[in-house]
Amino acid sequence: MNSFELIEKYLPKAVDKYFFMDAKTAILEQGSKFIDVKFDQTGYVKIASFLMDGLSDYYQTQVGSQGFVNPADARPSALIDQQYAAYAGNIADGQRDGFALGNVSVQWEIFRLQWVRGKQFRIDYISDEETAGIVIGNAVEEFNRTKVIPEVDVCRFGAIAEKANATLGNLVSETVDDNEIISLFNRAFEWLNEHEVPEEEQVIFVNPSVMTKIRNSTELVKFITQGDYRSPAGIDFTVEKYAGRPIIMVPSNRFFTSPLLTNNGYRANSGSKIINFMVVSTKAVVPIRKLEWNKVYGPELSGLAGFHGYLINYLMYHGVVIPRNKVVGCYVSVSSADASGKVNTLAVATKPGSATNHYFVSDAYTSPAGLRGTLYVSYTAAFTLGGAISSHADGVAIALDQDLDASTNTQAYFGLVDDGGTIIATTGATAVALSKK
Repeated sequence: MNSFELIEKYLPKAVDKYFFMDAKTAILEQGSKFIDVKFDQTGYVKIASFLMDGLSDYYQTQVGSQGFVNPADARPSALIDQQYAAYAGNIADGQRDGFALGNVSVQWEIFRLQWVRGKQFRIDYISDEETAGIVIGNAVEEFNRTKVIPEVDVCRFGAIAEKANATLGNLVSETVDDNEIISLFNRAFEWLNEHEVPEEEQVIFVNPSVMTKIRNSTELVKFITQGDYRSPAGIDFTVEKYAGRPIIMVPSNRFFTSPLLTNNGYRANSGSKIINFMVVSTKAVVPIRKLEWNKVYGPELSGLAGFHGYLINYLMYHGVVIPRNKVVGCYVSVSSADASGKVNTLAVATKPGSATNHYFVSDAYTSPAGLRGTLYVSYTAAFTLGGAISSHADGVAIALDQDLDASTNTQAYFGLVDDGGTIIATTGATAVALSKK
């Protein structure tokens, strides 16, 4: 078996490991035991639903004192004869003894996964040889950790927020102040408890700002404990707990409403809001992922397509099942903060250049981390996220550490542009002050 076959064979297990180590929603995957992900139909899974009859009256052999039947216990004999098994025989007017007959059945529902996402990577043969195989050996792992897992998380949280409803009472828009986090949590717990969601099933997800408020709360921090969990894949992880409920901190760039999936990852949509926190039942939300296709082609096959190198095909189906009768198992607190301030943002650091009015960009960082593209600068207008660079009149491509003449300009706007010419990250509407010589 060659190295490519080994990658293909062990990738599904590796993806499981990556998810349970890095995915913030991994704790919810423990509720997927009634899902058949090996179902043959592409992009679909089968979900088991249990249907059972409810309780009925139980009739004793001896009823009333001295064997006499209490008139209040009388039942229409024709109906009772059909519904009850014969035990000790008839009592009085014909009603049967014992248990009513009940039925239990399992129905498998076919569910179409909401998202179909994939990518093909081309790695030049010479490039890989020059890096001693590091590229081909690490590309899949890094892709899962930095691209796949954050996107799957943001889709899941977005789906939960979409299912919650202000009219129903489990979608609340609010600002979380420093001294009220306990009362907000307790209000969420009260709502869930009123809807009979067991406390042991509840998980708290919070953004970093709310987590800071938790840790700064002298009252709440007294009740923070540690909890150990084991995933279905046998991977152990430890989380903080409050009132018996695990607390999972989620980066804001994965924790917002209405995410928009693009041809290069995801970003905030118009109207997307940062989520403060969620309290979710592990039995109400069932996230599903299905690695449908992963294939590595060597130079001998990729050459047929006019390319000399390695091809990696990666295809994943994933989705979230939230049954209607389980929506009450989700409580979502949403802030008024626009998610665009936390997602697909670009931060740059500038330093004085080689001559008067010159500067250079020493560092640039994106959120989510590791976005790939070309850096652009403009001195007149902000870049539009998701727009085409061709429509930005004076945007100029630059490189890190490139000596730049800012002339009389004291500030600038920056954007990151992908290979397709789409602006995928920006420094926002406020110009960046330049450190010039």
